[in-house]
Amino acid sequence: MAVAIRQLEEQDQVADFDCGDAPLNNYLQRHAWTNQRKSSIGVSYVAVDDAAPHSVLGYFTLAMASVPRDAFPKKHIRGLPPYDLPLILLARLAVDRRFAGRGLGHALIAEAFRISVRVADEVGCRGIIADAYRDRVEWYARYGFVPIASTPEAGPQRMFLDLRTVRAASGR
Repeated sequence: MAVAIRQLEEQDQVADFDCGDAPLNNYLQRHAWTNQRKSSIGVSYVAVDDAAPHSVLGYFTLAMASVPRDAFPKKHIRGLPPYDLPLILLARLAVDRRFAGRGLGHALIAEAFRISVRVADEVGCRGIIADAYRDRVEWYARYGFVPIASTPEAGPQRMFLDLRTVRAASGR
């Protein structure tokens, strides 16, 4: 199976997408296209098989965000101005259950990193934040994300990845 990752298109078949999480399924099926094309509040990227180019295997959504400077570990904010940091929000990331365990999550997050570095080079931002489900915190940590202290105890764990880490890992 040859996988391509590209922006969501209106004709993509999202109705059968099932990652096992109703809110993530619902977002892709009901809101992703509208948010991308009509509201301009997030862009979704889909993984598709070249043999079935409109059947979605997985997706992620990126948007812009800012977080107060004092929410970050001190080592990540030394020398920065005393105002909110501009960031890229990895708003969602999901893989259809039928394709889980094949490295698709890794391919999706790697593409999100490439896009984030490119955007940061164009407009300037310090890092990526993600709201990780509590049972997925370790998965994000493997990529270098660290918890942000101001996250409430209930709900997802807000995590941060400094783009300097991504650049160093990619040799940029």
